[in-house]
Amino acid sequence: MTLASSDRLADPDGRAWLRAALKTVNAPLPVETTPEDLVHYVLDDHPDLHAAVRIGALIDEVPGRTIANLVSRHVFSYNELNAAMERIRSVGIDVTGTENGRWVSEMAGFEVV
Repeated sequence: MTLASSDRLADPDGRAWLRAALKTVNAPLPVETTPEDLVHYVLDDHPDLHAAVRIGALIDEVPGRTIANLVSRHVFSYNELNAAMERIRSVGIDVTGTENGRWVSEMAGFEVV
């Protein structure tokens, strides 16, 4: 069972951790991504390059501890992050071999669906 997008940001701590992650994701970008947009990008089955760049930055550049807090606050699950990471490969962004990419994949293997 997955949470609705709006429910994922209902927890103030989860929203705060996502805003912290977005500081890293948004740093090099000309247009800021909102928390709502990033949730949509991670959950969308058909990412475009715009979304893929942001998903790639979330997984590759955001500290693992921040990702773990996003998962513990139910903003994302490891399975959702792993699926998003696999989907963005179709548009040429591959972060599966990065330290965080391998860790997300490993953690997804332990997650109960």
